[in-house]
Amino acid sequence: MTLTDRSQAAYLKRYEPDDDGLRFQPLLYQGNYHGMEPIPDGILGDKIIRSRMKSKVLEKVSHAEVLNDQFTLDELNDLNNYLAWNIWDVLVMRATEGVSGMIPRQEYEILSFMNEFYRYPEFMRMVTDSVGAQGIIDIGASARREIGTKINCVHDWCLGAVAFGMGRCGLLAGEWIKPDEYVEESNIILKFMQRVLWGKRQDGLILNSQDRYRCQIHEDDFLADLRTQIVDFEPGSDEQHIFEQFNATAELLAFFDHYDCRLGLGDTGPYPLPDGRLLIVRDLFVNEEVFHWSDVCEELPHCYTLLVVVDPAVVGLEEIRVNDISTTFTLPKNYVPAITGGAVLVREKWDTPMAEVYPVKLHDLEPHMDRLREATFKMYKKTAAMSRHTLCLNGIYSYYIEMILPHLRRAGMYDEVCAKKDFWEIDQRVMNYYYEITKRNFVQVTVPQKIFSGAGYLPFSDEADLRASKYFWG
Repeated sequence: MTLTDRSQAAYLKRYEPDDDGLRFQPLLYQGNYHGMEPIPDGILGDKIIRSRMKSKVLEKVSHAEVLNDQFTLDELNDLNNYLAWNIWDVLVMRATEGVSGMIPRQEYEILSFMNEFYRYPEFMRMVTDSVGAQGIIDIGASARREIGTKINCVHDWCLGAVAFGMGRCGLLAGEWIKPDEYVEESNIILKFMQRVLWGKRQDGLILNSQDRYRCQIHEDDFLADLRTQIVDFEPGSDEQHIFEQFNATAELLAFFDHYDCRLGLGDTGPYPLPDGRLLIVRDLFVNEEVFHWSDVCEELPHCYTLLVVVDPAVVGLEEIRVNDISTTFTLPKNYVPAITGGAVLVREKWDTPMAEVYPVKLHDLEPHMDRLREATFKMYKKTAAMSRHTLCLNGIYSYYIEMILPHLRRAGMYDEVCAKKDFWEIDQRVMNYYYEITKRNFVQVTVPQKIFSGAGYLPFSDEADLRASKYFWG
């Protein structure tokens, strides 16, 4: 394919200001916009929902605005409404992942969401008090010159969309809290999220959906160094087959080690290459040492990073999205035949210096795949022997610990939060909810309906007090 062919690819139209993007699915979102037209997915959905906002919190914001101590009520409600749509926008693309035959995923998810809402504000305040608002921004900015880092789209997004959005939604659905409670804590959560994401992007935005689903965060010189590792290959070649096989093998374990969820994966991009092709930088975290079940992965590195080169002309690419849960989706849906180059790099530990990250040649990947397969087999055996309660508790850890873990590590405060705040303890109320969530179809029907329809993300009222916490529990 020539550069001219690629420069005329249909997907480039998606980046024109007047273009509304394509529909990846036919469903529509209503949320808190009663009496108004429902909202579609994608670029058009982002445009519509931002046009309905009372504040400018999801336009480009300045450094000074990010340093502000708190949001106004209008800004909190705009963030609440946007994140509710954004959650719907990413989840309807992969809703079938919500049920696992081995792991009680629906159960552990809602329990972890609610535990995060209760517990994260204290940790976030502690970290902010220690490193300052600028220090939180700098945590996000660290991702601009690293690969194999969990300070990425999905973890940063989860700080607010999950801990505030879905956590609060679940508690409201269970009638365990009221809409105007925990306003102060909600502000703490959303401010922490905003600062990390703003620091990572450095363009005034915080979410990929605001930028037509682009997450082009890496510095130009850093990206140029990465590109020197790329090996080109022909579609259908042995090299392409090896690369695809390695991606699938590592991705399976990355999912499994993170309890069947996407916290083990992280895409950034798409980065346009000089010849018109696109680069996706994909981190696959196959060994998170903080979890006890990862002992079966001890012979593996923390992360494999894949440089995935896609030729848009091969599949007639019409749109590409790197969404806010670090996942690449395209139209046409299968972009694998268009992968015409790649590389694999290894980061041994989460804090291995970037100078010590090393490449593995494609024809040297088989021993790595053998170790990945062996670890996956051991993980299946280990998991199958666990009780439902153990699986649920491990699942809570895989979300609640994992989503804020990289930020605590970067701040140098993981050990301190463990020691002073009992980080690994679950709130007693959430432990009690374990016995309640399966009754009356709460976790199977009520929670998904509230989350997917947007009906559960109740706004704060005009009478809400920005200083309000729970104050009374009874």
